[in-house]
Amino acid sequence: MATFPAGLNACVDAVRNAVGDISDEELQEVFSELRSRTQAIKAANEAMDLETAALRAADELSRQAEQAAIIEKRNALINVRRRAEIVNFVRESFADRPDLGVESLLVGTNLARRGARLSVAAEQKALTDRYLGGLLADLDRENLTAFLSKGGSDAEISDAMWRLGKDRDVSDLNPGSVKIAKIIQRYQELARVDANRAGASIGKLDGYITRQSHDADKLRRAGFSQWANDILPLLDETTFDGVSDRNDYLRSAYNGIVSGNHERAGQEVKASGFKGPANLAKKMSQNRVLHFRDGLAWHGYNQKYGTGNLREAVIRGLDLAGQNTATLRRLGTNPEANMEQALDAIADTMRDDPLKLRAFDNARRGALANRMKEVTGQTRIPENASFARVSSNVRAWQSMSKLGGALLSSFSDLPASASELRYQGQSYLGSMGRLMGGLLKGRGTQEQKQILSGFGVYADSMRGEIARRFSADDTMGGRMSRMMNHFFRLNGLSWWTDANKASVGLMMSHHLADASKRQWGGVDSNLKRALGLYDIGDAEWSLYRQIPMRHADGRDYLTPDGVDDIPDEALSGYLTDRGIRVSDSSLADVREQLRRKLSTYVNDRVTYAVLEPDARTRSIMNQGTQRGTVPGELLRFLGQFKSFPVTFIQKTLGRELYGRGYTPGAMDSSFRAGRDFVNALRNGNGEILGLAQLMVWTTAFGYMSMVAKDGVKGRSPRDPSDPKTWMAAMVQGGGLGIYGDFLFGEANRFGGGVLGTLAGPSIGTFSDTVTLWQELKSGDADAGSAFRLAQNNTPFMNLFYTRAALDYLFFYSVQEAMSPGSLRRTERRIQKDNAQTFLLRPSQNYADPLGIAR
Repeated sequence: MATFPAGLNACVDAVRNAVGDISDEELQEVFSELRSRTQAIKAANEAMDLETAALRAADELSRQAEQAAIIEKRNALINVRRRAEIVNFVRESFADRPDLGVESLLVGTNLARRGARLSVAAEQKALTDRYLGGLLADLDRENLTAFLSKGGSDAEISDAMWRLGKDRDVSDLNPGSVKIAKIIQRYQELARVDANRAGASIGKLDGYITRQSHDADKLRRAGFSQWANDILPLLDETTFDGVSDRNDYLRSAYNGIVSGNHERAGQEVKASGFKGPANLAKKMSQNRVLHFRDGLAWHGYNQKYGTGNLREAVIRGLDLAGQNTATLRRLGTNPEANMEQALDAIADTMRDDPLKLRAFDNARRGALANRMKEVTGQTRIPENASFARVSSNVRAWQSMSKLGGALLSSFSDLPASASELRYQGQSYLGSMGRLMGGLLKGRGTQEQKQILSGFGVYADSMRGEIARRFSADDTMGGRMSRMMNHFFRLNGLSWWTDANKASVGLMMSHHLADASKRQWGGVDSNLKRALGLYDIGDAEWSLYRQIPMRHADGRDYLTPDGVDDIPDEALSGYLTDRGIRVSDSSLADVREQLRRKLSTYVNDRVTYAVLEPDARTRSIMNQGTQRGTVPGELLRFLGQFKSFPVTFIQKTLGRELYGRGYTPGAMDSSFRAGRDFVNALRNGNGEILGLAQLMVWTTAFGYMSMVAKDGVKGRSPRDPSDPKTWMAAMVQGGGLGIYGDFLFGEANRFGGGVLGTLAGPSIGTFSDTVTLWQELKSGDADAGSAFRLAQNNTPFMNLFYTRAALDYLFFYSVQEAMSPGSLRRTERRIQKDNAQTFLLRPSQNYADPLGIAR
């Protein structure tokens, strides 16, 4: 047994009585905390004797311990319930393939089984998008989006948030800044309440602004002494409550930040009520250790040592809150430990089948472990922050150099979207026509934006997430992220993506509203199958039918917001049928479940229509590796620009092959990764008509993309009577992926050669640079090659609507001067490889304003 000074034995006993069973090691921590609090109380009240200060410290700690004990019991019940839900889901829907059941629960699969897409990852995205979509929609409604985005009023908005949190006067501030502060606080409070309902215990902090970001590189360059001198005048005294040595406290915080482990810099949480390794609820509930004295102080620190502006900090905080809360809701307060126990219980059911158990254990150590790492965010935590940032910036640079014509390569989004809507029971050609009409409407009316925000389908360009359509690396921030946002606005992809997502989201919402006029038995079988993927059946549908419709542009829409208007009587019947006691909390829970299922359905299916990588795609491409590691960064370099074809195969082709009732093979001695794919091609239940229709239309739109790209380059269209043209069009449309791109032309979809296609643009560029350097040393270098290398790797220079003009007005003359005859050689090569001619021959029609080529 641990021994304590006699004067504090009574204090320790009080804590032991409050908590119950507690180890000697934990008691030692309690004693350390008692001593620290006693010293702080004594320092603040010099006239107080030591015994009185110790008793007051013990009283505070015992009250905290009592609360922690209550939280611990609540969380134990939550975790038992979550484990039971995980095991029951796998046993009921995936008894034949428990590995696919666990995968469905974590990241979703395409199998047509109940709940197969209501995954943790899908709920993470839906909840995050709900926060951010609502925030941006409210800002947009008040015409304040641009005001916040510019960043010029960040200091005043931060000041307003601090004052509002402290209930201080804000009449001297710009009304726009105050409105923005109130909107941000509304969604931060919603996120806090949601987290607490899911198992966290986050107190409401007066004067809270947003989650503080720290740039580890900036701190490392400054050094501890400089950082401490800069931050100390900005901190509020509450930062040091119970702290006897401020310098040690700040050094601990500093070390935690620069090492990347700053979830809780400083001390461990004492008697927190959250036990177990990697406890997410504990991390979310930890007290904020650096409290700034006011909003202006927060802004000053963020400018000097943060990683972005106020808007980025708010978005990053809500994004993390959504991911963590959704994880708590599905996996419990200690996700990793809880999942391991659930997997043990699932494995126990296979003890009598050694071959099946072995196959499950292999999947558990391999693919399922990678899926879990993606869901919990482990792959996004950099092992080496500097290495990760440099690598991410290099990839961003390549994106801004190579994706200038991405809009012209995206025409096949329309038939891909129509095929998804057809899967849900809508007309293929009718959907395509409405999608084309939606492009003319752009991002929609204000009423439509509010409807979309309820599903979290709202203006990805405003959130800075367009880049994730082409990359499994979605971790950029700060200045480079802002540059990329600007780039994708200039190349038109932001408008294209937002308009298409808005069209699909509205079409789905209206389709649901129209279907709600019929009972479950009269609903189209395709729609019923799609809804079943999100655990929506007859009982849930009868409740959704009672939602009041929202109206916009003369049409009805079914939205998650209407769940609050479902009568309590209907919900009570739903609970009673399931043997659940009716109470205020159970009614609130079922409303939340209905809202989550409906919003996740629309949010997730939109990413099938306008393709973007999901957690399953990222886990396949990243293989569980962390950022900032050699294997992790190598995979991310190799995978750049490949996420689109991988997503097309995983989502679009996977939906058509597996999504209509295919039964996967059993887990036995012949179990092999990828066998299901081969079996689906041979004898799956995928509808051949849907697959053929998709391939025909994506090929047709791929040809349109080729014609458009040739047009902006000043070339004649490729010969439509040549079979190679249609093979290239099939590739361009996404049907065969990137691997055939270089077989039908001099460049792939994004402007690179064979090595750039296979190894990624960054590795291809590095190889070209090394080759050029070797040629320079040997005296064989071609100045024109160096010039083209610079052109193809300069951000913003390759925008599709400016590159041709720049070529004819200036660059061709420079190229000809550096490499005489190169323009004629290019013309001959294009004629030979693609049977194409130039509408204006570069060798004869370029301008030479500086007289350098002649």
